[in-house]
Amino acid sequence: MEILYHVLFLVLECPNLKLKKPPWLHVPSAMTVYALVVVSYFLITGGIIYDVIVEPPSVGSMTDEHGHQRMKLASYLMG
Repeated sequence: MEILYHVLFLVLECPNLKLKKPPWLHVPSAMTVYALVVVSYFLITGGIIYDVIVEPPSVGSMTDEHGHQRMKLASYLMG
């Protein structure tokens, strides 16, 4: 197996690139990273991310036999 890797990397050669970091790009502060982690935690545990991905049906709607969303009639009585 070592021979195969050796032959493969003799044929494939990594290009010699001189890449530089853009001057406007910098490492965010620790509090910025902490704030992003806390906000994303509450979005995930609150179910907002789940609702965006899955798109559950809203209250008062139902799915018919053809897969279309239809409004369901509902009566609410006071008392």
